Amino acid sequence: MRPRTTALAAFVIAALAVGFALVPVRGEQIHRHGFNGRQTVLIRGDANVRVDEQEHDISTLSFKSQPSSEHIKLTAEAATGDSAYIYYYYDTPPAPITELLTAGVWVKATKTGIQLRARVVFPKEPDPANPQLPLTTLIVGKTYNKSRSWEKLTLDDVPELLGRHLPVLQTKIGRAVNTTDAYIDRLVLNLYTGPGSVDVCVDDLDIGPVKERTDNATIGNTGIPVGRAKPTPASGAHGRLVEQRGGGIYVDGKPFLFRAIRHTGTPLYVLRQAGFDSLWLPPESSPELLDEATREGWMVIPSVPLTNLQSNDVAIVNREADNLAKALRGYGGIDVLFWDLGRGCKAEQADKVIQTCDAIRSQDPRRPRGANVLDGFQAFSPYLDVVGAYRWPLFTNLDMLRYRDWLSQRKSLVADRATYWSWIQNHVPDWYISTVMGQQPTDSFTDPIGPHPEQVRLMAYIALACGCRGLGFWSDRFLADSHQGRDRLQGMALLNAEIDMLSPAIMVLRDRPLWLPTSEPKVRAALLQGDRGAVLLPIWFGQNTQFVPEQGSVAALKITVPLIAEGADPWRITPAGVECLANMTKKVVGGTELIIPEFDYVTPIVFTNDRAGLVVWWQDYVRKYGRLAARWSLDMAAVEYQKVYATYVKLKALGVNGRESERLFAEAATFHERARQDFAAELYSKSYQGALRALRPLRVLMSDCWTKATASLDVPTASPYAVSFFSLPKHWELFRELQTRRPGQNLLPYGQFEPDGDIRIPDSGIQVDTLPGWTARHGTLEVDRVTVEAKLINPRTLEEKSTPRPAPKPVQGMWKAGREIHPPDEGYVRPTPELGKSSLRLQVQRILEYDKDGKPIEAYPVPLERTFLAVDSPPVKLPPGTLVRVSAWIKIPKDIQGTADGVLFHDDAGGEPLAVRTTKCTEWKQYHLYRVVPANGQISVTLALTGVGTAYFDNVMIEPMVPAEAGPLPPPDNSNVQTAGTLRR
Repeated sequence: MRPRTTALAAFVIAALAVGFALVPVRGEQIHRHGFNGRQTVLIRGDANVRVDEQEHDISTLSFKSQPSSEHIKLTAEAATGDSAYIYYYYDTPPAPITELLTAGVWVKATKTGIQLRARVVFPKEPDPANPQLPLTTLIVGKTYNKSRSWEKLTLDDVPELLGRHLPVLQTKIGRAVNTTDAYIDRLVLNLYTGPGSVDVCVDDLDIGPVKERTDNATIGNTGIPVGRAKPTPASGAHGRLVEQRGGGIYVDGKPFLFRAIRHTGTPLYVLRQAGFDSLWLPPESSPELLDEATREGWMVIPSVPLTNLQSNDVAIVNREADNLAKALRGYGGIDVLFWDLGRGCKAEQADKVIQTCDAIRSQDPRRPRGANVLDGFQAFSPYLDVVGAYRWPLFTNLDMLRYRDWLSQRKSLVADRATYWSWIQNHVPDWYISTVMGQQPTDSFTDPIGPHPEQVRLMAYIALACGCRGLGFWSDRFLADSHQGRDRLQGMALLNAEIDMLSPAIMVLRDRPLWLPTSEPKVRAALLQGDRGAVLLPIWFGQNTQFVPEQGSVAALKITVPLIAEGADPWRITPAGVECLANMTKKVVGGTELIIPEFDYVTPIVFTNDRAGLVVWWQDYVRKYGRLAARWSLDMAAVEYQKVYATYVKLKALGVNGRESERLFAEAATFHERARQDFAAELYSKSYQGALRALRPLRVLMSDCWTKATASLDVPTASPYAVSFFSLPKHWELFRELQTRRPGQNLLPYGQFEPDGDIRIPDSGIQVDTLPGWTARHGTLEVDRVTVEAKLINPRTLEEKSTPRPAPKPVQGMWKAGREIHPPDEGYVRPTPELGKSSLRLQVQRILEYDKDGKPIEAYPVPLERTFLAVDSPPVKLPPGTLVRVSAWIKIPKDIQGTADGVLFHDDAGGEPLAVRTTKCTEWKQYHLYRVVPANGQISVTLALTGVGTAYFDNVMIEPMVPAEAGPLPPPDNSNVQTAGTLRR
């Protein structure tokens, strides 16, 4: 590595050592409060001077961490003694006095002299003045010394601080104080700073370790329970009015584009600082968690059980009704955004969902009810106010363009009245952790792991462009350091801030999204027409972005935008700055041509003439959050650099060199250093853009390394380790092992589909007569209106005509030991298989409707909700850990319709996520997958069709990879199988 690259590596380490407000902390139980709610929490206490409280509110103008702090403005008279005080206090859970105990709170004020104190309770020592209550005393911590700057006031070495007060207490009671089980129950701020006015902002309080609260616990000597608050009516402090209408959710009458996070343990204050506003909670959340969520100002999305209220058993009905009522009562006084009735609801569950909706409505008629739906959208839409659909495209062959199509297809199935939303993948799924990482989902990770922040941002904007009016992010655990998530956390903070700025324009839309071409084929732009302007979302749709981020930038992207109102200027939106691009437009045939000078992955543009409203609000937003956004982008770039560099070091040790790697690392360092200098000069928008530029050379390097690794694969998922940049070192280890091996004998029986006969699907079920061990299965809904057929046919009598193919060129054997593997020469055409007497045909056809004259009516091309047709092979038994090659020949005469998945070919070791997945018309093509036999010692294959169309399969094989003999590779053992052509990698 050259010195300038090493310099950035040193900077990265230094930046991480400084720390960052968004980094989650794990360890002892710490009680925190971020002062982010709608109501103030500091309580005015005693004072021994005359004081006038002029203001006491939640301020978004000044804060230590986003989005707010608690603000107090006082005017006090001069004190007559030396120990004047004006107390404001915060009651805490019991914090036992130990050497580990610490407490602190951040303060910013116009005067110095504010002091942190704490009330200590001696539960074994009665107060002489009131023997029914325990003795208490105040200990004194640090004093505020930096006027007009944030400073943390702390209590350190609490036992020593307490020891200084014990002599006074002993004199007061006339004997030694019993300090057994002493604890702190209240933090107190003395806000007296002398005569005159003072403005004080308070933020980010913490104390711990603390004891867990119980319903019977009390706060100090007040006798006030510290458990959950009693339910309050809808008009109470935490009774925000939630309504659902016109496809959107409204909170207190304002459109609300929610950004939820699924909570599994990350401190709420960290998630709040990252800009999430809604909290998805599992069933039976603890009272302490709900209290904290209320204090932090969260909207919550509780999971409630489905009920069976139509059972003939009265006891069952009563029990189900009681369970539901109990679940709802548990959220009394909590701001509920909507009730979540489940994830992956199927059409068969419609009755239970409807019953549960009705039961909830009888107890809470106003709040929306929602669920994530797998299929049966027509059955659910009339009853659900909030309908979700989601899937995980990362690390699979489902590219971002088909992910967009899948989300759009589901949106078309949802009634316009319902709010459509989706979970966004910000994690690696369990199959990746076990198959690729070789770990457990609950483990921590020492090596870098995805997803990349760019991928998460891309999916979020695709969802918004497809009509989602709410987003949920699946994992808070993958935002933690334990899961290598610091860059994702900072990326999420930037994304949430950006969506926050766009939400006024994107929430109330008049028409469905219009997709526009651009000057870059990989970029397509969604145009969303709203009441406050037109939102343009140019999005990068690189074919392999689901595996590794591509460079994703265009120097001057041109888009012709129709239907722009006269006088509406285009504004480029970022959380660090807004820029008018009016000088980059001109009128052309078809609309307004816009040139975006520097496009990067997703570059939101809003056309609006609302300068006095929307534009001024954006400018205020940037003044509040611009510095934070620049800081987040700098830190995110530093962490991403560190992760990419650590992985590249491993690749280089394996002899894999990226093209111009030293130049690219140095270029990233240069961009980052300039951005850091701009930040120091308070040029926050420029610093933000510079930090994003620092990511582009890293993406170029990652994409180059990934392209080199996958060039010899039929599909990227052929190797489980080629689905992410961070797992490429393992891929090259697999690659080297395969170079020393060759395919052995095919062990899969009847994979050539030679026996005569059909795979029939009678009304009574699925039956296979002619292929021992092979089974067929299918699923569909009546609304799909299709018929399915799995059949063995003679390939020489296919109705579809094959296109002429040039003679194949010879290709070098791919597994010869010690030789580097290159892609086939350009123009090479793989030979067709020797098909034999029969091939397997899977077919899904629409049921035709006819008019009165008997002519077929062309059906509207609605997406299929459930339809699939699959044929499963018998399992092949091999020792666990055996390396095998799984292959099949596939032909698709015409593009598959009504689905984003199309034809699937996969094994049960890699599963559906690692499947070959294609919808496009193709002649006979062979696919190879490399797998390791799982612990059960069995591996089988699945051939499937999920849309309208036809697919052919032949010569399906499972071959163990055996040690190669010295010298040239021998021909494959075809004693009992038909040849499948030249060996492929």
